[in-house]
Amino acid sequence: MHFNFDMALSRLMDEEYDPFLLRAAGKSELNCSIPSILEFPNFMRKKSIIYTVVCVLLSLYLFIMLAIVCDDYLVPAMERLCYSLRMSYDVAGATFLAASTSAPELFVAFVGTFITKGDIGIGTIVGSSVFNVLGIGAVCGICTGVSSKLDWWPITRDTIWYLISICALLYVLYDSAVNVWEAVGLVVLYAIYLIGLIFDRKIQSICRTVDNDRDMIDENPLEREEEPLKSFKETVCGHPEKEDSVWRKIWWGIKYPAVILLAITTPSARSIFFLSMLLAVIWISIISYFVTWFLTVVGYNIGIPDSIMGLTILAVGTSVPEIVASFIVAKKGYGSMAMCNAIGSNTFDIFICLGLPWFVAALIFSDTIKVHSSGLTITTGMLVGTALVLFISFLITKFVLGKVVGWISLIAYILFLAAAIYFEIRLLKKECDIESPKYAYLNKEAAN
Repeated sequence: MHFNFDMALSRLMDEEYDPFLLRAAGKSELNCSIPSILEFPNFMRKKSIIYTVVCVLLSLYLFIMLAIVCDDYLVPAMERLCYSLRMSYDVAGATFLAASTSAPELFVAFVGTFITKGDIGIGTIVGSSVFNVLGIGAVCGICTGVSSKLDWWPITRDTIWYLISICALLYVLYDSAVNVWEAVGLVVLYAIYLIGLIFDRKIQSICRTVDNDRDMIDENPLEREEEPLKSFKETVCGHPEKEDSVWRKIWWGIKYPAVILLAITTPSARSIFFLSMLLAVIWISIISYFVTWFLTVVGYNIGIPDSIMGLTILAVGTSVPEIVASFIVAKKGYGSMAMCNAIGSNTFDIFICLGLPWFVAALIFSDTIKVHSSGLTITTGMLVGTALVLFISFLITKFVLGKVVGWISLIAYILFLAAAIYFEIRLLKKECDIESPKYAYLNKEAAN
């Protein structure tokens, strides 16, 4: 999933490197794949039980911290923003919530384009897209305990646009190179998508009778009595009640350091909600990066190949913001916002998280961006398949987000993983042992 092509290209530029032998003169042939741990800081690159345990514990705590960011800051700030703009739940989920939860992918894409100059951005986005659609469908359908009747229009609208984005990506990467006009095309398509969302009600009125008050965010979050927005004082001074169970008090003690850190660095959504949302997005990006790094260390230590890690643990890790945010809003009964976030995040990932860095890079370097696109046909087929599975499950249930959609999504995701892992194992290439003298230079090159 995370392959250091910059390292491979630098070796191709080496005067001693023989491109016909695919190896450097006097060096052993590189007949193994470079582990993705080299994409991260030069720390914890030696296999150690201590590193494994520490990274597992840190990852679990970061998941808790991420849930607090989404529940206490991102979603409340989103509610205030969308209420002030008089937006519908589905449009809010497909725009602001999708863009906010996709911040980690945008960050990784810029890193992959300008720093590592590899395909880490594409790998992260494509790898998490499958889990975004089916994983969020499974979590919201099974775990929330809420069954929501959804309008067919927004689900159909966003699914069509997601399929358009996949086709656009296939066209752009067909020749393994991206020029400035292709990158502009991706960004322009997203702009057209946004314009369509702005005039969504008018477009709907042409096709059907529209209730303008339906699914509108008409409740002021500052005035609601149920789940009121907390101020800084209420957040910091909150404590468990005397009658609470021991486990509830222990849980409060575990997450309180994260609560304090976030309260100090992020204003409450009751105050400057736009600043609260912006800082929440920054926190989400930072946390998601460290979660990906720590999980990569865990996979490296226990011997899980990078390709399988990318399909499973890392895909889940990079999709945590979408899952947490969608679960929270679905629990509140905003099913349209949750599912439009799931589908809209993938559309945002392809059009903006890939298109924008490519556009900036093409302008700066005045050249085409080279992209490794092997296996694109299979990957594209998987993305199209997941979108169709989710949409067909909604057709079967007459657009009711409940356990049926959840179980169909879960079973489809398990079948996808089984097939993908099977093919990965069949085509699996041995990873380079960067701790051995033979491949130690890889570790040194990555450190430099």
